[in-house]
Amino acid sequence: MSNKRYYWLKLNENFFEDDTVSWLEEQDNGKDYIIFYLKLCLKSINNEGYLVRYVGEKLIPYDINALSKLTNVSVDTVAVAMKTFLDIGLVTQLETGEIYMNQINEMIGNETESARRMRKKRTLDAIKNEQLEAPSQCADNVQKSDTDIEKEIEIKKEIDKDTLSSSEEQDIIPYKEIVEYLNLKANKKYRDSTPKSRSFIKARWNEGFRLDEFKKVIDNKCFDWMVPGKTINGTPAINYLRPETLFGTKFESYLNENVMKGAKNRDTTEYDNLF
Repeated sequence: MSNKRYYWLKLNENFFEDDTVSWLEEQDNGKDYIIFYLKLCLKSINNEGYLVRYVGEKLIPYDINALSKLTNVSVDTVAVAMKTFLDIGLVTQLETGEIYMNQINEMIGNETESARRMRKKRTLDAIKNEQLEAPSQCADNVQKSDTDIEKEIEIKKEIDKDTLSSSEEQDIIPYKEIVEYLNLKANKKYRDSTPKSRSFIKARWNEGFRLDEFKKVIDNKCFDWMVPGKTINGTPAINYLRPETLFGTKFESYLNENVMKGAKNRDTTEYDNLF
């Protein structure tokens, strides 16, 4: 069965009345900034709101020129817009270079391919049934029978069940156990209720990774990074024992590391290009 997932951007009907959006629109070239912002949101929705690119094993942050090319927006507009977005908190530039869209979790909709296919099928079936059971012209104004109403309710419930499968799936994700295990192994105090941490865990869970694999990644990187004096790009390696690093896009490579092999020969060499 395919695990492909479809994503879309959800805008509240009052999106353009929001104080932040209204203020942006009032600025010179404000409408261009809003279009650019929405393009960034669309480019980031399949990665839980993060914009990042890798060249081989090296993370290369998006600069102004790269963002201009990515969104087909002029360099001048991108430069001013990004500075504005950072100033007012619409986006965040992480230490590792990634760009995070701060409000994206409220704007992402998604469903699996099977749910999408089933939703379309049931919609078509409902239309066909309606055409087959269409009343005669003389009865156009007659109320629907109880059976018809129950049928419509049943169809709606089935569609809702499919389209809400991602939220049902979220309910069974062991956020608490994963974060508690990280806190125990790395001596941290992260909270399992933080939306940012949950977004990374959920992304990997939706890719098919399960609790034992989360624990193995934590074990691997704690063993590798909790070495006195070890640094990564000038930062103490232990500082990277956090959900956004451990459960990010490098999760699978961390999972497959054999850090126990040759453990006696570990040193405190500074590692570049690790992310």
